[in-house]
Amino acid sequence: MLHWALDFRQAIDDFVAKTQDLRPYELLDADWAGIELVMQWLKAFRSATTQMSTTKRPMLSSAHAIFCGLQESLRDDLAALPDSAPRKLQSALTSAHRKLSDYYFKVDKSPFYVWASSM
Repeated sequence: MLHWALDFRQAIDDFVAKTQDLRPYELLDADWAGIELVMQWLKAFRSATTQMSTTKRPMLSSAHAIFCGLQESLRDDLAALPDSAPRKLQSALTSAHRKLSDYYFKVDKSPFYVWASSM
C-alpha cells in the first residue's frame, strides 16, 4: 500500500493542496522520506518472513541465519539514518533492532542451533 502512495505522491500532494479541508494533513518532504524508510524496513521483514515460510519444515539453522541477516540490515539502516529522520522512526528502528538482538541472543545460547547445524 505504501508503494502506491509513493508512486502517486505528486497526485496526492496536488489533491491535498487543492482541497482546503485536507491541508492540515499535507505531507512534508520529511514525511515522504519517513514513508520511504518504513517501506524499506517492511520489505526486509517481509523478505525474512517469506524465507522462513517457504519450506514445509522449519529449519533452525536457516532461521538463525535469517535473524542474523535481518539484524544486520536493521543495523545498516540505523547507521545510514539521516539526523533529520523523525524521532519516532529512529526509536522504532532501534526497538526493532533490540528485539532482534534479544531473539538472536536466545537462539545463540541454545544448544539446539549447534545440533541443527551439524545435521
